[in-house]
Amino acid sequence: MSGFSLFGGYQKPGPGISKNAPQKPPLQRFFDILLGKFFELIKLNLLFVVPFAVLGFISYLLGLLVGQSFLWSLPFILLSPFLAGLTLVTRNYVREEHAFILSDFKDAVLLNWKQFSIHGVISYILLSLILYCIRFYYTLAASQGTIFMVLFGISIAVFLIFIFMQYYIPLMMITFHLNLKQIYKNAFIFAIVGLWRNILLTALFGAIAFLNYFAYYMYPVLILLLNGILLLFFTFSFSSFIINFTVYPLVEKLMIHPALEPTHTETIENAQTAGIEENNTESEYVFYQGKLVKRSTLENNDSIFRDSE
Repeated sequence: MSGFSLFGGYQKPGPGISKNAPQKPPLQRFFDILLGKFFELIKLNLLFVVPFAVLGFISYLLGLLVGQSFLWSLPFILLSPFLAGLTLVTRNYVREEHAFILSDFKDAVLLNWKQFSIHGVISYILLSLILYCIRFYYTLAASQGTIFMVLFGISIAVFLIFIFMQYYIPLMMITFHLNLKQIYKNAFIFAIVGLWRNILLTALFGAIAFLNYFAYYMYPVLILLLNGILLLFFTFSFSSFIINFTVYPLVEKLMIHPALEPTHTETIENAQTAGIEENNTESEYVFYQGKLVKRSTLENNDSIFRDSE
């Protein structure tokens, strides 16, 4: 049984609740976990705010020196490794498993910093290029004709796919021992296969951003104060929890469950002849330190988490 308890002892991340346990409706599960982990999510957000505030201050100083947003926002690339800690803790909550906020956060950052840092650089460059294309083609579309309107539409589609992929990439990084090429390929597939989930998340966050933008012009001081409170206590951890709660079931269904199924090294006939139950064969993959890795790799190499990819 998983450690969904405010006072339970630590349990290593695993597949989660038994498959034979009755499943509550998703909306009920969401609010049960949210209410049960409400104060832990606040603590997690406060922890994540520390590097965010430091990098935000550096970005502010850089903004005083240079006028290009592409340059003064560069420090936020260094925030990428801390997403590992944020994602791991909220993923454990989604799986209804216990997590030590400080130690698990720190371990996830140290374990995954290299891959998350590389991904942060790649994402920063790609996002900058996509946004540049959107602005460029939008400007030309008004005066130069249909072809630029088509290119503008393509740029918007690429932007949405990019956003959709971001919902899955951190989760896969802290759950699977895969290289970036494999993660990006899977994230692209999930961007299509999980379309309704991705649209739902994007619409939710988009609506919040729009309401915030609209309300700012009516009550600027109040909205600034409210945003400060939300940023300090809620924004990062609650957003991560919502994202992982929405996308984890799909990742579990298409990647985790198939990987944990017993391998079929013998046909049914051979298994019966040998007097072996077919479903007794061990699965090829196993959870180790929160990640799903090949059993053979784990047995042959105790230092598989060296971030060598």
